[in-house]
Amino acid sequence: MAHAILIDEARKRSLPLEVYSAGIADFSAEPPLIETTRTCLHYHTPVPKQTPTWVAELPLNSINLFLVMEQHHAEALQKQFGISAECISLLGTFDPQRRGDEIADPFFSYSEEVYRNSYRLIRDCITGFLDTAEL
Repeated sequence: MAHAILIDEARKRSLPLEVYSAGIADFSAEPPLIETTRTCLHYHTPVPKQTPTWVAELPLNSINLFLVMEQHHAEALQKQFGISAECISLLGTFDPQRRGDEIADPFFSYSEEVYRNSYRLIRDCITGFLDTAEL
């Protein structure tokens, strides 16, 4: 969802950002989560990506900033993929309402409301990021 939201917000602001989305675990052979697609479509956010990507498949050396939802994602990027801590930020730190630095992944929930709450929190954080970032 964060990928779709960031692309949508960047497009609305005419920001020429190159956005990647990837997980620290390899789910690339799995189909996309229908809950994520449904939630994005509920909020009229285009879903640009239809298959999961593993972070090892990205051009890691050309990425300036990694936004992650949970601290263990940041730690995995550092330990497993050699990403500098200075290049990693917790998305929740950009939340204008300061609800916490980490955003729980709704992955293990099949609740529509959990996904919608997560979507709204992620959108707020991405908006906060874009409002404060020097891009």
